[in-house]
Amino acid sequence: MTGELRTAAEVERWLALGLAVRRVVASVGDDDDEGRVARALAACAAELPALPPAGVIADLATLLAGGRALVAAPPAGADHGGALRAALAAYDDDVLARLVATPRFDDVLAAYAHAAAADRPAAAALIAAALCERAGFAGVAVSPAALRRALARWRPGAILPGAGPATGAPVAALAEAYHRLARGARQCRALVDDRDAFAVDHLAVLRDLGSRMTATHLAAAAVAIAQRLPRQLPATRQLRGARDTRLADDSTYPAGGFASITPGGATTGNLENLVTSELAYMEDDAPVDVFAMRYLEGELLHYTRDDSVFRRHRHVIGVVLGADLDGARVVDRGLPWQRLILALALVVAATRWLTAQLGDEALTVHLGFPAAALGEERAIVALLLEGEIARGAVALTARPPHEIVALVAAAAGNAIADLVVVSRGERPAIPNGVRALHVELAAAAPVLRDLAARADALATGDAIPPVAWTAWCDSAEDLLRWLM
Repeated sequence: MTGELRTAAEVERWLALGLAVRRVVASVGDDDDEGRVARALAACAAELPALPPAGVIADLATLLAGGRALVAAPPAGADHGGALRAALAAYDDDVLARLVATPRFDDVLAAYAHAAAADRPAAAALIAAALCERAGFAGVAVSPAALRRALARWRPGAILPGAGPATGAPVAALAEAYHRLARGARQCRALVDDRDAFAVDHLAVLRDLGSRMTATHLAAAAVAIAQRLPRQLPATRQLRGARDTRLADDSTYPAGGFASITPGGATTGNLENLVTSELAYMEDDAPVDVFAMRYLEGELLHYTRDDSVFRRHRHVIGVVLGADLDGARVVDRGLPWQRLILALALVVAATRWLTAQLGDEALTVHLGFPAAALGEERAIVALLLEGEIARGAVALTARPPHEIVALVAAAAGNAIADLVVVSRGERPAIPNGVRALHVELAAAAPVLRDLAARADALATGDAIPPVAWTAWCDSAEDLLRWLM
């Protein structure tokens, strides 16, 4: 069942035969099954270059909506000696049963349930594409316009005008397609994984195939660079004093738990070290203010707070991405991804490494994208660094470069402040006293240039190493050594 359906009659026959052997039924009370299947088929025709049988798409759309697979035996294969029946049995066992038993399928179902109604057909198409890719299945090319016309005339249980009898070569081709899909699914490790759950959960950003390919390449490049980074680097920078910083959870006790809690007297601490439950006694309508009584008697409970957590060294890193990176959408010889993808992956990998290694510091990474370029890439990087942004360690904005430079310059007086410029050659004006590094991407391999002379200045060179991929990984490590 490979090739292309050229005529309206072929499309109608393909649709009628596929929907006649559906193996997943909608849940009781679901009145939108027909519309859901039609929208999923149309989305698959617009998304996939080749489609699996129509019944597979309908089964996936219904399964995502809460449907359950049939337990009855599949129908016989007309005059082909049960070939279709055997193919559907293999499909039930190797595709539907394995898909439901996959651990990540529950995550996909949760993401689908939280998706907007307009995004759910695209989610069904995404899962169908992932299933066909992992199973190595090549279906048939169907014209979206011809499919829409056939769907307009389709009604459940009705026979389309061009469908014809369910015998002969069409049934044999349908049985062969189900056999190939089941055989391919049997040989793959997992039919869905974290990438599919991530894509379905963020369909607002990863709606089209291009965005999903960009996210996949960027995530893979960041992981590949991170695998080449050292686990830990010695800190050789001179610290510039501690600052009071916000805790992630101010009700968390220090190491030692309740053993560190002490009654009043000589060990009385500040209000910030007061046990949270003591503040519950501060009530206006209470006849006796127990909080004031315990305060006068010196019996309030305080605990010793670890100063390395509450008073931490502040580290501000500003990353400026030049607008000329929009022209770096080229694949250099010897590299698996575009130069722009590698540049963003280097930033993502370095940011993750810093947030993991400098957890004892008040680290803030200001990642500045150009305002009029790289909009799609900015949204994808925000998804990849979603956890770091939620914790407040990363701030991703679309600011002009001079604002990021001014922010770093303002923090340089009382904190560790660094500026990293990533561009093909353009760089903003750097004021005196700001420690800055330029990651220049004018060639296939990045070149790191220190923009402020220091005694321990980074050694740079203009020669491109013979292996470009090794140069990218070495540049990521050099960047981290410079920041540390």
